[in-house]
Amino acid sequence: MAWNPYLEEWAAANGLGVPGWQGEPDNQRQLRQHLTHKYAFGVPGDAALDCLARYGPLIEIGAGTGYWARCLRERGVDIVAYDVMGDSWRSWFRPSVLAETHWDGTRAIEARPNAHRAEPVLWTEVLQGGPEVLGGHAERTLLICWPDPWSGFDEAALRAYPGRRLAVVGEPGKTAPGSQGFQALLQRSWQQIETAPVPRWPDSQDRLVVYSRR
Repeated sequence: MAWNPYLEEWAAANGLGVPGWQGEPDNQRQLRQHLTHKYAFGVPGDAALDCLARYGPLIEIGAGTGYWARCLRERGVDIVAYDVMGDSWRSWFRPSVLAETHWDGTRAIEARPNAHRAEPVLWTEVLQGGPEVLGGHAERTLLICWPDPWSGFDEAALRAYPGRRLAVVGEPGKTAPGSQGFQALLQRSWQQIETAPVPRWPDSQDRLVVYSRR
């Protein structure tokens, strides 16, 4: 079985091996928060990883903890991962711990900051850098996983990237990840060529979409 502890913990949080916790919406939100800080916002599954492998070599911008890159490297995929690793990165990926609580006789859990470790855990090598590094990587497919809607790094990455293939993990439509500029560029300059399912948390519609430059 390929290395992917996040997928195993996601499965447990959604009904396998966590009796009494997974059924409560508040508990599931806490589990999701804990695991996204520990690993990544999107959960890599075999279908998405196999799809990405077909478009290698890859370069990932905004790689976070490097978890997706680690999963791909475990499968022999050539990928280079970058993130600026600034203050917002340290804040989002600060490790947490799950604490059991009781309220009115109900068992519950809460994700709390880890008092013994403030720095994020890197799962593989992540180089420091942002969109400015993309100019020399036209031969690699660009991978972006759940870009944030406020920093604009996703739009900057599309403008800086000279290659022909783009892979995005996130939700479609109005809930799509990333900035408005990023979404506008996708619609204007890129066309979908393949999709793959991604393991989903409740109320999410995650998927992998591969694009080709028009």
